[in-house]
Amino acid sequence: MTETKNGLAGTLTEMAEAECLELLSTTAVGRIAFVNADGQQLIPVNFIVLDGLIYFRTVYTGLLSELSRGHDDVAFGVDHYEVASRTGWNVTAKGSAREVEDRATINKVLGDTHLHPWAGGVRSTVIEVRPTSVAGRRVSDPSVATPRP
Repeated sequence: MTETKNGLAGTLTEMAEAECLELLSTTAVGRIAFVNADGQQLIPVNFIVLDGLIYFRTVYTGLLSELSRGHDDVAFGVDHYEVASRTGWNVTAKGSAREVEDRATINKVLGDTHLHPWAGGVRSTVIEVRPTSVAGRRVSDPSVATPRP
């Protein structure tokens, strides 16, 4: 799909689910979105992807701990962009969230060297996002020349 804005042509391409899941594994920070009694929430979290599921850690009493009781309507998003080349991509996973209770999975998640809490504190509650749909798009601006080595 090619879109034009202000006379400049850009390319917006939808990605397959497998590519989206692969791209999720290339970054460490995303955003979890859900609605609670206080309204819409959009919270940044560091995360990992294991076997197509998204995991993050939280404190037992924090805002995100609400998801431990189960939430059937969440969205999880990640964006990446390169300012110089005017390229980027986004991935959005929609599905449900719940606390992980399986000890083997908890140990695997807590032991992953890429999932150390940035916010500090003891974050031993593991939340799993189980996507029912995953979609993403790439955007590029062909008018920006790619530098040659």
